[in-house]
Amino acid sequence: MLSQFPALLNPMLALSAYHGDLGVDAGFPQSVYQLDKKNLKEFKDADGNLFKKQLAVGDTMELPNGAGSVTFEGVKEWAGFQVTQQPASGWALAGAVAAILGLAASLFIQRRRVWVRAVKGADGVTVVEMAGLGRSESAKVPEELGDLAAALYEKAPGAPEPSEPGTPVPGTPDPASAPAERAEQK
Repeated sequence: MLSQFPALLNPMLALSAYHGDLGVDAGFPQSVYQLDKKNLKEFKDADGNLFKKQLAVGDTMELPNGAGSVTFEGVKEWAGFQVTQQPASGWALAGAVAAILGLAASLFIQRRRVWVRAVKGADGVTVVEMAGLGRSESAKVPEELGDLAAALYEKAPGAPEPSEPGTPVPGTPDPASAPAERAEQK
């Protein structure tokens, strides 16, 4: 049996007849959707096949050997509704939005790696070496390293005050010479 449309245009009931002990009084739980046939016997029709019939509303099926009858009296439409509340849904949504925004922001941030090493020489002079690597081709890396070197130089103990803003700090790369240096490296 197959339903082509969910509305009750022509409701039919398909019945197969069995008889015997269902074991309802044994105390074991049973599914209402599946018939346990191990203790049941089939009613047979005149050809020896399983006795079955399709009933329309108001039809009656007479069981063999006077075992009784089954009448299809009608169909009552019903609907099942389930209302649920998931209090953590707002937090899950906020976390998903934050993750997406963080990923989108990471696409626009230029990532850099900077290494700084301070080595004290035998003559007592501390030499600071810096290196930087940009994850993308950016002409700003030498300029940014120069700014970082200037900031570190200003914070170093015993460092003299710079004379003018924009004056290069001794030992830092000149940003104007950065393109020439890059051309020599290539």
